[in-house]
Amino acid sequence: MRSLRYIFPLLLLAGAAFWYWRNDAPLIKTTVVRREAAIDAVPAVVNVRPEFQLTLASTVAGRVLTSALKPGLAVEKDDLLFELDPRLYQLELDRLTGQLANLSSQYALDFEQTSTLARQQEDLANFERLLKEGNYPELELRRRREEFRILSEKQEKDRLARRQQIAEIEFSIEQQKRFIKECTVRAPAAGTVTDIFFHPGELVAIGASLVTFYSRSLLVEARINEEDFSGIRAGLEASVRFLAYGGEQYSAKVRNVLPNADEKTQQYRAYLDVEIDAARLLPGLSGEASIIRNRRADTLVVPRAAVYQAAVFVIDGGKVRRIPVETGFRGSNAVEITGTGLTAGQQVALSNVESLRDGQRVRPER
Repeated sequence: MRSLRYIFPLLLLAGAAFWYWRNDAPLIKTTVVRREAAIDAVPAVVNVRPEFQLTLASTVAGRVLTSALKPGLAVEKDDLLFELDPRLYQLELDRLTGQLANLSSQYALDFEQTSTLARQQEDLANFERLLKEGNYPELELRRRREEFRILSEKQEKDRLARRQQIAEIEFSIEQQKRFIKECTVRAPAAGTVTDIFFHPGELVAIGASLVTFYSRSLLVEARINEEDFSGIRAGLEASVRFLAYGGEQYSAKVRNVLPNADEKTQQYRAYLDVEIDAARLLPGLSGEASIIRNRRADTLVVPRAAVYQAAVFVIDGGKVRRIPVETGFRGSNAVEITGTGLTAGQQVALSNVESLRDGQRVRPER
């Protein structure tokens, strides 16, 4: 009994020591230093949006006769969207057409001015002949010449005024024809209807918005922070992940890059061509992209999570050894090690690196 009394405290001490050892040696995830290609990649925020949003406004006034539009309806280029009542414009067109025909007939039959000018011209030629023969006073001839000049100018002004009047009527006729044509509103491009502002029977004013629709063609827009924008150009490879599709990665290429930053966010914009089924590329999708600016083959690489404050923790004999490192290219998941101190195949800590101490015991996960 006396021996048991000493054994029990010893067991307690041993348990406490084991507990302390277990807590002093945390369980950590590890990885190995690999020799492979390093990637210089920059992150970007991705959004999928229609190439354009278009709101059609009416260029004429009238009552809506027909419209079969519904929200979500897909329309093709030149599909009929609205038909407005053209009768008022047709009535005005008929009136103007009749007026033009009447004026043209009147001017064609108006010989009085032409004949008057011709008679005066003949008389003037006769007076000129008489003056040369000495049978007509020069002062009277000058007066006759001035009368002929005034009449000629007056008739020329009348002809110009008639031409202007006819031109104005012809312009009004073409305008009414255009109004009649614009009473039929067609889709300028393929798209999907989102908002409808008028329905059959309602009156539309000039300039009123009729319908809004999104283009069927989509843009995958990548927004890049200013500090990462250097070197981004068309043709670069990228990988894209959409939040709606979990961890699926899609290959992509930079189609073009806008040279100016967004005024609100100060981010630069690039547009990507993504290798994805067109049926899965939907307006409103968001996600992230990694745009690859450069590659370097056969170099040391570790996961980005393994580097903490310019150092990694190498596992050596159940303990960690802190080794400062120099880094090069940074990808979305990995970083290049450019300095000395690490070799391929070494085991390094991947978790809890912010709390590890040089020389601390650890328990790598199996």
